[in-house]
Amino acid sequence: MIITKTPPSGSENLIKEISGRCGVSTAFAKLLVTRGIKSAEEAEKFIRPDKKYLHDPYLFGGMKAATERIKAAKENGETVVIYGDYDADGITATAIMYRGLKVFGIDAYAVVPERENGYGLTEGVLERVLEEYCPDLIITVDCGISSYAEIEELKDLGVDVIVTDHHEIPEQIPDCTVVNCKLGDGYPFDGLCGAGVAYKVISALVGEEADNFLDLVAVATIADSMPLTDENRILVSEGLKLIKSGRCSKVIRAICESGGAKELVASSLAYTVAPRVNAAGRMGDAYSALVAFTSEDNFEIKILADKLNSYNAARQTECDVLYKAAKEKLRTKSPLSRIIVLYDKGWKSGIIGIVAAKLMEEYSKPVILFSEKDGVLHGSARSLGDINIFKSLTAVQDVLEAFGGHAQAAGVTIKKENIGVFEEKINEYIAKTYDATAFAKDIEVDGFITGKFKAELARELELFEPCGVDNRRPVFALNVTEANASPLKYGSPHVSFSTPYIDLLYFNGYDSLALLNSANEKTVVFEPRLSTFNDRESLKGIVKSVSAVIGDGEDVKFSLYRNQLSNADELETYEKIDTAQAQKFIDEATKEIYGTVFVVNNPDSLKKYKRLETFDREYLKKTCKGNLNVLCYGISTVDFDEYERVVFLDKPLYMPIIGIKTYVNTELNGFDAEGLKTDRDALVGAYLELKNIAGGFTDVKEACEKCGEKNAKQLALAVKVFEELGLLVQKNGKYLVVGGKKCDINSSVILNRVKDYIK
Repeated sequence: MIITKTPPSGSENLIKEISGRCGVSTAFAKLLVTRGIKSAEEAEKFIRPDKKYLHDPYLFGGMKAATERIKAAKENGETVVIYGDYDADGITATAIMYRGLKVFGIDAYAVVPERENGYGLTEGVLERVLEEYCPDLIITVDCGISSYAEIEELKDLGVDVIVTDHHEIPEQIPDCTVVNCKLGDGYPFDGLCGAGVAYKVISALVGEEADNFLDLVAVATIADSMPLTDENRILVSEGLKLIKSGRCSKVIRAICESGGAKELVASSLAYTVAPRVNAAGRMGDAYSALVAFTSEDNFEIKILADKLNSYNAARQTECDVLYKAAKEKLRTKSPLSRIIVLYDKGWKSGIIGIVAAKLMEEYSKPVILFSEKDGVLHGSARSLGDINIFKSLTAVQDVLEAFGGHAQAAGVTIKKENIGVFEEKINEYIAKTYDATAFAKDIEVDGFITGKFKAELARELELFEPCGVDNRRPVFALNVTEANASPLKYGSPHVSFSTPYIDLLYFNGYDSLALLNSANEKTVVFEPRLSTFNDRESLKGIVKSVSAVIGDGEDVKFSLYRNQLSNADELETYEKIDTAQAQKFIDEATKEIYGTVFVVNNPDSLKKYKRLETFDREYLKKTCKGNLNVLCYGISTVDFDEYERVVFLDKPLYMPIIGIKTYVNTELNGFDAEGLKTDRDALVGAYLELKNIAGGFTDVKEACEKCGEKNAKQLALAVKVFEELGLLVQKNGKYLVVGGKKCDINSSVILNRVKDYIK
C-alpha cells in the first residue's frame, strides 16, 4: 500500500518559520516537518549538520571511569590490548581505538577474531591474547556486552576490562566498566555503531584530534545500517567531507578508487567501501582488513585494498551459489511459516548473513541461516520492519546456546539436535506477537505530484543527504494511464516515458511495459534526480515501483475481459468449489498471512465476498514480495512455487498452468459473455468493418471509434479471433487486416472456448 506522509495539523506557522529562517522553500520545509522536525532550530541542525552539535562524550555513564583507567595504563606503562570484531564496524572501531590510543600515547595491540572463532570474547582467541601479550587491560570494541562469564575469568586472572559496545543489553551485563549507548545511563542517543562509541572514547581522551577518524566512523555507521539521524547524521556528514577532500584514511581512498565510486555519498559508501571491508571477514581474513586500516605503508595499503576487492568478488560468487541452494531447501518448507530457518553443513558462516538479508527482502519475513561446525549450528538472523528478532530470540533462549545483536540483525548459536524445536518455538512466538501489518511493508511517499516538478525543489532535496536508514531519500508518486513507455534502445531492459509533470526512467522496467502501457490507471513511485552534463542541468525521475490503481469500473472489467481472450490453450486441472467454500479460504487467509493467491476475473464477483480488504491487490501478475496473501485481478504466467494454493473467486474463460493446488469457484462467472455474438455472420461483419479502417488501428478503443461500433467486447473478441487465424497482423504497433486469405472461422480455439463457456 502506498501511504502519503503529511505534516501534523496546525504546522503551517512552523513550516513558514523554517522556510524563513533556513532559506528554503515552503515545500521543502513541509517535508522536514513531515519527517518529524519540530522546530526551526532542529531544522537548522538537520540542514547544516555540524560537529558543534555533537553530544559530550562524558554523558556516557561509564566514560569517566574508562578514561581514568586508560590514563592510568599510560602512566604505569601497562600492556593494553584492543579486542574487536570481524565485520566492517568491528574492524574500523578497532582501528579507531588503536590509532586514537597511539595519539594519546599508548602503543596498544589490536586483535580481531576470524568468523570461524565466533563472535565476541571467545575462549580460543582469549587464550592466544593472554599467552602472546600478557595484557594488563583489554578494551573491547563492538563486542563484550554479552561476555559476562569470559570477563569474570579475565578478572580472576588479574586482567582489567573496559567494554565499549553498542549492541542490545542482555539480562546480565559484565561487572566492569561499560561504555554502551544503549545502557540508558544518561547518553541522549542510542543509535551509535561500535566505531561511533570508540570515537567517543578517543574524543574524551584527545579532544578534536579524534575527528581525524570520522571517515572510519562514517563507513562503519553505514555498513552497520545504523539510523542516519541525530548524531549519526553529523558523524557521517563530517566523515564524507574527509573522504571527498582526500584527507581520509589511505585505505578508504584506495578502496573508493578500486570500487569505482563516482559520486561520494552515503549510498556509494554502502555499495563500495562497506562490502569490501566486510568481505575480508566473510572470507576468513579479517586480519588483512585490520592491517589495511592501521598500516602507514602506502605500498602495503594498496596491496591490501586490491586484496579486499578480490575478496569481495569471490564473496559475490559464493553468495550466488548459497542463495540458489537456500532457495532449493526452501521448497521443502511450509509456505505458511512466519520465519525462514535453514541450515547446511557446507555453508560458509561468513556469507550466510548476506543471503539471509536477501531472502528477507524477497520473502518479507525474518530469516535465520545456519552453518554447522562440530555439531553446533552458528546462525545469522535478519528481520524486517517492526519484527524485533533480538526479542524473538530472547523469547526462546531456553533452546539456545548463545545469541546477541540488534532488533533487525542478530547472531545465534544452537545445538544441531535443537533446531526443530527452535524453529517451531520461534515461529509460534512471531505468529502470536505480530499481525499481518508487520509483514506487509507499506511504501511511504513524500507527496503525490499533480503539477510540474520543479528543479528548484529537486536541488533542495540534496540537503537530505546523507540518506540511509531512518532518513531515506525523498520519493514521490504520480498517477498515469497509458504511459507510452518504450525501451531506451533495442534489447535494453530499461524503459523511459514522459508525463506532464516529469520525465521518468525505469531501470530494469521492461517486464512492467504491459502494465505501464495499459489503459488502467497506475501509480508510479519515483525519486527525483538532478544531473549535469556539459554544464546543462536536467531533471528526471528514477522509478522505484509501478502499481495498478485497481477499481471496479468498466475500464478494469474490459481490461480483464480482454486479458482472458489473450492467453494460452493449455488447461490446468482444478478442484471445483462454491462461493461459501471460497469465503472459508478467505477467512483462513486473514489469519495465516502467507500462502494463498486469490484471483478475480470479474470485479462484480467481489460483491459476494467479505474481508478481502486485508489483502494487497495486484493486476495480472503478482509483484508483492515473497508469498504474502494477495488478491490478483486477472492473471498471467507467474511463479507460484512459494505458495500453497491459488483460489479463483470466479470461473475464468481459461485456466493457466499454475503447478500447485488450484481451486475454482464455478458458481460465479469470471468471463463476462453477456451480449456476445459468436455466430459467423457477426464475426464476418466485424471483419469487414475492420478491413475498411484506413491505415489500420492501434487498439480496440481506436477501432471502436473508427467503426462506430458500440460493443467493445464484441470487437475485442473479433480482433483476437482474426489475429489467431492470421487475418490480422501487428506491424509497427498497428493491427493490419490481411486480405485474400481464406480460413474457417469455426477453427478458432478462442472462439470455440467462448462458445463452450457460454453453454
